[in-house]
Amino acid sequence: MRATRLTRSRSLVLAALLCAGGAALAGQGQITVYKWVDAHGVIHYSDQPHPNARKVQITGAQTYSAPPAAAEPASPATTAPQAAAAPAYRSCTIAQPHDQQMLMNVYKATAVVQTDPALHGDNHVRLFFDGRQMPGHGPSFTFPVNRGQHTVSAVVVDGYGQILCETSTVTFYVHQPSVLNPHSPLYHHPPPR
Repeated sequence: MRATRLTRSRSLVLAALLCAGGAALAGQGQITVYKWVDAHGVIHYSDQPHPNARKVQITGAQTYSAPPAAAEPASPATTAPQAAAAPAYRSCTIAQPHDQQMLMNVYKATAVVQTDPALHGDNHVRLFFDGRQMPGHGPSFTFPVNRGQHTVSAVVVDGYGQILCETSTVTFYVHQPSVLNPHSPLYHHPPPR
């Protein structure tokens, strides 16, 4: 049994070598190999004739060369890094409201973002009020506010959504008159008794 395994291994190695030799001689045409099956059913290959062997013609290995790839048009994914290489903004800040500012008796606030240099190309501003992105593209946003503490921050992004500049977070406060104050626009007169 072990001798059969060794013989099979040798036959396979020889077959591989002969095929490799055939590939090497491909430029010279075909080569002749002899194939036979022994009494144990093992297939053998040789470059020497053997009784009961059959001739097998091996030609050179078939090869394929792919044509050069055609240049593809640039996709947004490949042009995004080039867009990011454009001149960066030197600064971007929340110009209004000021940090720690108190807004008195207001029900709407306006945030203004300044950039240096000014916005250009397809760049735009995304404003975040209390952590939520506000609709619009800036540089000015107006939105309703309730009394209390609030924050605003912003980013400048390019047409691919890559951040080009980011502001610091500004905290501001809104003071509104109580709904129980008769001078409040939200004051409702109590129903008559």
